Amino acid sequence: DKTIKLWNLQTQKPIATLTGHSSSVMSVAFSPDGNTLASASDDKTIKLWNLQTQKPIATLTGHSSSVWSVAFSPDGKTLATASDDKTIKLWTWDLEQLMAFGCNWISDYLRTNPKVTAEDKQMCSDYLNHKSIKKD
Repeated sequence: DKTIKLWNLQTQKPIATLTGHSSSVMSVAFSPDGNTLASASDDKTIKLWNLQTQKPIATLTGHSSSVWSVAFSPDGKTLATASDDKTIKLWTWDLEQLMAFGCNWISDYLRTNPKVTAEDKQMCSDYLNHKSIKKD
């Protein structure tokens, strides 16, 4: 029915129904920290779900056919997906890496744009200084 149901195992009743795929859901996997659920679908996409809000975080695209399986690495930073297109894709889900990329990309804009507030101008500089990440 294109949905994912989360169940309470003690009461054997559904807790929530996650909707968003446009075709059958083929596989799901919980992240090691239990905060994220990944779902694979016949609609050629993978969705990442925030389990607290029960809302989608992201939709991953790139397979040209049905996605049959999803699995998180033990550290939760990589997601593997297997598809009917005869490929396995590895997706990086590393917040530190994503923050570094985003801050490197936008830091000049934040620092030099006159429409950005003084507080927002410091957003990435604080992160870049704290993490010792050099801007390109």
